Amino acid sequence: MTAEDEVNKEAGINRTKGLNSISGYWQRGGAVIITTLRMIVPPERRNDLLETLRGMLEPARVERGCLSYRLYEDVEDRNIFFLLEEWKTQNDLERHISTDNFHRLMALMDLLSEQPELQFNTVSHTAGMDLIKDVLKTDRLNDREILIKGGKECR
Repeated sequence: MTAEDEVNKEAGINRTKGLNSISGYWQRGGAVIITTLRMIVPPERRNDLLETLRGMLEPARVERGCLSYRLYEDVEDRNIFFLLEEWKTQNDLERHISTDNFHRLMALMDLLSEQPELQFNTVSHTAGMDLIKDVLKTDRLNDREILIKGGKECR
């Protein structure tokens, strides 16, 4: 077992095979809930929103079951923000929704210039660079096999 495998095992991540016949994707032990909130704020309210959101990040990050809680700013429009949350279980997310911190977040929606976009996604499989490498390797092997079957081999 490699050091990377040991770290993944401790994190509850198992290396498995067989995603659409492409080997090597990562699977967490159970589904993860990913919440995405897109917010557009008028320029004159931007600092108010940002200051309040920054104060909410750390309290949410220490909640039970919080895997990640991050705020991003759109690089093309500095008045668009994305709040990306990852929760270990549905129960952890529901407990978070009941917190004062979450209620503060909902109160901030009054500052927005447009209706926020909110999505809850349940993710059971994730993949990284290994998937891309496997796809590219498989594509190259398939291309070579087609050329050989056609009676030609080009290099």
